[in-house]
Amino acid sequence: MSSPVNIDDWQSKYEETDTFTIVKLYGDHAQIYDKVMGDHMDIVNALTIDSVLKYIPDKQTRALDFAACTGLFGEQLHKYGYTNVDAFDGSAECIEECKKKNIYTNFLVEFVSDKQLHIPDDSYDAVVCVGGFSKNHLPISTFSEWVRILKPGGYVINSFRLKWLTVEPMYNEGKMLAELERLEKEGKWKCISREEDNEKEEDKRFVKYIHQVV
Repeated sequence: MSSPVNIDDWQSKYEETDTFTIVKLYGDHAQIYDKVMGDHMDIVNALTIDSVLKYIPDKQTRALDFAACTGLFGEQLHKYGYTNVDAFDGSAECIEECKKKNIYTNFLVEFVSDKQLHIPDDSYDAVVCVGGFSKNHLPISTFSEWVRILKPGGYVINSFRLKWLTVEPMYNEGKMLAELERLEKEGKWKCISREEDNEKEEDKRFVKYIHQVV
């Protein structure tokens, strides 16, 4: 498979994969991911870091960068002084790129499915996920796992492309929204905020959800 050269090329490649081969795609191109995707991630990174600073003011907070990939958002966390952040991703090659940046405390590699993750209950004060919900990416069962691994009062800041709510079969027809609401109705967490960026093209617009575990 040839290497992607820009964001459109990258998206066309991963839209041709399935949930299991997407991890291999990331691994194969981990060393060039920052070059291909860096500028594209600026908008969503800015959208997300604003909420991190607002809801997680303690820079020593034990946080998990979920679906960290090569650590592009981790760089933002480090830039703003967060020093107790772990990186989690399904690709070992991406985690190796994270290690090179010297911005994380611990590194976790695990494929996310509907099974329980190998992370103990009540491990973190915050989970941040940027772009983890996309074509053939994280399942909606991830939300329950976040509730489990977060301490009571912990925050989830979750940003992703808005279009996936309607075009990705794992999330569309209200599936993702129903799961978010189910956990709230069951008293597992509460929605603090939902915000979209100002991108005029809906296909490129990002949405950000902030939840607090009860």
